[in-house]
Amino acid sequence: MSKKIYLSPSNQDGNMYAYGNTNEMEQCNRIADTTKKALERCGFTVKKAPKGQAMKATINESNAWRPDLHMCIHTNAGGGAGTMCMVYSSATENMKYAKPIYEAVQAVTPGKTDYGVKVQPQWAELNSTNAIAVYTEVDFHDNKSIAKWLIENPTTVGEAFAKGVCKAFGVTYKAPDTAGSSASTNTGKVIYRVQAGAFSDKKNAENYLKKLQSAGFKDAFIVKADK
Repeated sequence: MSKKIYLSPSNQDGNMYAYGNTNEMEQCNRIADTTKKALERCGFTVKKAPKGQAMKATINESNAWRPDLHMCIHTNAGGGAGTMCMVYSSATENMKYAKPIYEAVQAVTPGKTDYGVKVQPQWAELNSTNAIAVYTEVDFHDNKSIAKWLIENPTTVGEAFAKGVCKAFGVTYKAPDTAGSSASTNTGKVIYRVQAGAFSDKKNAENYLKKLQSAGFKDAFIVKADK
């Protein structure tokens, strides 16, 4: 039987982002959607709390479903820069899940302050959930450049969550299928594909990739394929 993961994205629609006329609830639900997709691809059974659901209802739903892990997904505020995870206690089982999740998400987010995993038993989703719970604050949305990055990279964050969960459970992470972005083999001539472009000269492909990444498309990559 596959392991069960309950995702609890923020319901805080009053926490406005410093960029993009959006809020924590909207963006954390986008991250949770990509996390759910990634985890299901890796073989987990996933339930996501409905958008805007009250915390008490979320806790009750999680406890009734009996997941192997309860994951809170939030973004932070207060003038910092970096990701942080919180757990109910420093018990080995809590740290077993929190540390790889923190390391995976912190590795991709722009803020690099090492907040680590903190023991914060006062939060209801840590002290009232029956499952092991990890509460993640994905960087700081009151920083304009970080807020912009969060808006533009929900998939990057979701995949990072999936990598951390896979490591915690000893499951092999399965990357998204990118087969559709490469051409079928034909004449044997090599070209280099960069998402929306195709080039016979690798240097041109690399230059185009740099333009995409500088424009905010951080997930852009080159696929080598036969023409």
